Amino acid sequence: MRSPELTQLANAFTWLGYGTFLLFAIPIGYWGWNKHSFFRLLLLIGISAWLNALFKDIFQDPRPPLALRLDDRVGASYGLPSGHAQLAVVLWLGLAYEVRRLWLTLLCTLICLGVCLSRLYLAAHDVEDVLVGALLGGATLLIFARLRGLAWWPEAHVGWHVLSIVLVGAASLALWPGEAPDYVPLFVGLLVGAVVGWRVEKRLLDFSAGVVLWRRVLAAVLGALGFILLQKLLKVLELQLGLQPMAWQVLRGVLMGLFVTLAMPWLLVRMRVLVTRTACAPRGEAVAAE
Repeated sequence: MRSPELTQLANAFTWLGYGTFLLFAIPIGYWGWNKHSFFRLLLLIGISAWLNALFKDIFQDPRPPLALRLDDRVGASYGLPSGHAQLAVVLWLGLAYEVRRLWLTLLCTLICLGVCLSRLYLAAHDVEDVLVGALLGGATLLIFARLRGLAWWPEAHVGWHVLSIVLVGAASLALWPGEAPDYVPLFVGLLVGAVVGWRVEKRLLDFSAGVVLWRRVLAAVLGALGFILLQKLLKVLELQLGLQPMAWQVLRGVLMGLFVTLAMPWLLVRMRVLVTRTACAPRGEAVAAE
């Protein structure tokens, strides 16, 4: 079934499940589309990536033979469950659940299927890897949908949120079967930084892109450029600090979370690209449905 054209298509779909895309797509949606929806997706992606790494190291199920594989970016990681399938379900079907528009639901479903099938085509995963990953992603969304109705937890003091993330993260790293991948402490720090930044921003700014298209596009472009600059600065900071790898990944995650939910929104508000909720209401610029 393989052909040069299908291989290009499969690589395009599979790129939508890699961290490079996810780390750009979520913040861009946060700044330029709907911060509430994409904040929830950020939390779901962080938790799902965390769980996926844990299950991979528990099951230690090998991937298909190297002779068949067309994706050389997976390294020596295990195959079960498929992270692409799990995160594709969480991101794309989660986005469809948040927006609830028929055209977007169809598009997100198509992308989700494309990502899952691309992992089989590229021989990065077996069928059971993809099925288990998709089921775990679906279970995550179902649990989230049930917990979303618990109003007391989102309104709880931010200290409880941070403490919960730190305790669960520390316990999982201490009990990890072997050595945890470096992106696990990264996501622990990212969740902490994002939660703290979210609560501070909501109290100080409570920004909105409004409904004006140019604000949304400009916020996304400037935010993406800022995110690229942040990554370069973090590389310099890593060399200067010389921390242990795990400690650095936690700190890096915290700084990234604070940048996405607090620092960049503050900068965009100061540049008058984004506006605060109180500032946009008197001008009749309706806040986007959130």
